[in-house]
Amino acid sequence: MINNISSSMQMPQQRTEQSLTEDQQSILSETLSQYDAENLSESDALNIVETLSQAGIQPSGAMEKAMSDLGFDAKSIGDIANVSEDGNRPPPPPKQSTEEITSMVDYLAELMEEKLAASSSNELSDEDKESILTQVYQKFDIEDGESIINTTA
Repeated sequence: MINNISSSMQMPQQRTEQSLTEDQQSILSETLSQYDAENLSESDALNIVETLSQAGIQPSGAMEKAMSDLGFDAKSIGDIANVSEDGNRPPPPPKQSTEEITSMVDYLAELMEEKLAASSSNELSDEDKESILTQVYQKFDIEDGESIINTTA
C-alpha cells in the first residue's frame, strides 16, 4: 500500500469534455449518496465540489449528465458553493505544515528501520508495509482512504 501512495496522486486536469472513468463515476455516486439533492447547504455543496476536485473530476458535460442521472443539478451545486462560470473554486483547505510532514516522515522512517532490523531481509514484506501504514494512520488520526500527505494546491 505504501508503494501506491505516489500512484494515487493526480495532477490537475484542464477542462475537457471527456467521459468519466469508472472510478470517477463511483466516487461521484458515493459522494452524492451522502446528500439530499433537495436540501443542500452551502457546506454540503462546498464538500461535494472539493471531493470531486480532489478526485480529478472537472466540470464537464459528462459530469453534469452523471449528476443529473443521480438526481442532482451540477449548476445548482456550483451556485450554492459559489463556484463561478470560469471555474473559480473556494479557497483550498490549509496546507500541512512542514513540521507535520517532517514528523510523519521521521515516524515512518523509524517504523521502517524497526521492521527491517527485525527481519533477515533487506526488503519489507507487503504485511510489514500494511502494518507500518496502519500505525502511521493511527498515530496521525488519518482515516482509511485519506492521503497521508495533503497534495491539494
